[in-house]
Amino acid sequence: MVNSVYQYYLTNYAYKETSHYDTHKKSELREIYKNIIKQNKKSPLYRFNFTDEVQRFAIDLKENARSFRNVILDATTEAESGTLLAQKAAFSSDEDTIAVTYVGNNPTLEEEGVACEIEVNQLAQSQMNMGDFLPSERLDFQTGSHSFDLSIGSSTYEFQFKISDSSTNLKVQEKLARLVNRSNVGLRAEVLKDQNGSSALQLTSTQSGISDSRNPLFRFTDLSEDDDSCIALLGLNHVVRQPTNASFTVNGEERTAFSNTVTVNHAYQLELKDITEDGEKVQIGMHQSAEALLQHMNQLVNGFNSLYDISKEGDCTSDRLHRDLNYITKRFRSTLDSTGLTVQKDGHLKADEALIIQSAND
Repeated sequence: MVNSVYQYYLTNYAYKETSHYDTHKKSELREIYKNIIKQNKKSPLYRFNFTDEVQRFAIDLKENARSFRNVILDATTEAESGTLLAQKAAFSSDEDTIAVTYVGNNPTLEEEGVACEIEVNQLAQSQMNMGDFLPSERLDFQTGSHSFDLSIGSSTYEFQFKISDSSTNLKVQEKLARLVNRSNVGLRAEVLKDQNGSSALQLTSTQSGISDSRNPLFRFTDLSEDDDSCIALLGLNHVVRQPTNASFTVNGEERTAFSNTVTVNHAYQLELKDITEDGEKVQIGMHQSAEALLQHMNQLVNGFNSLYDISKEGDCTSDRLHRDLNYITKRFRSTLDSTGLTVQKDGHLKADEALIIQSAND
């Protein structure tokens, strides 16, 4: 019995994150022990069936109560210190054009307001090659072994494959697509089909942007000198979209980047999504955030609901605990409602995030 309960504790609780509230002085533990003795003196003695289920219930009750208490203490400490409502977060005046994430060291030290204005003139793009559409069920290639080189930047990779008599143009294209995708060399291959029963290979580089020394980003070279080589028949060197760098301005200063993800002022990571209209600028900066408060409130709700479920589940129902929790929510219902915590018909709490943010602003 002891072993099964011990294993249950290890599996469900032993590896959960601990809090600094779980550490205690000897005097505090001694006081807890004295309270237990005092409570036992005033309680009638009775005998009960000490089953595995009872032991598991005791562990669940103790661990959930401890977790719930830690959430309350953590939120109370931050509220009293003023940090709970002093959190800041990065904002973008146009999330559809530029998304922003704060990557600095301490958001609370950043000044509120607009930090910079961004204009996006051009997005970074990857290179895309589009092969020729060939009749899917026909075979236009010579049977036997074939090989080609793929040059990406300063690296060159050799690929080899075979074509049998039972192959078709579509099967050859699908085989090359799998060959390229499995190699993980920085290309994505896809077979496209049209309404005429033809198919073609489309290849896109995973890298965007380009430097002066690397144009294009990738290129195929057939190791056969025949005019009807596989690369020529497939048309894999037909570039339909040239790679480009991102071009944007930060407070009027022109900048370029190989990627659409850039860092500004060592504090803001920007994801460029679209080009700005002429004369329009996207404002990036910091404002007060209710994210920390929302996180604490959701943790509070989850902690209470877990404890509430334990008080009424299975054969180990604790009527007294269940009544006490219902009494608490009933007595403080108006206060809970005003802060965005609504009491449901089943006794659970639910967080109304919009109302929580409004209460925080008030």
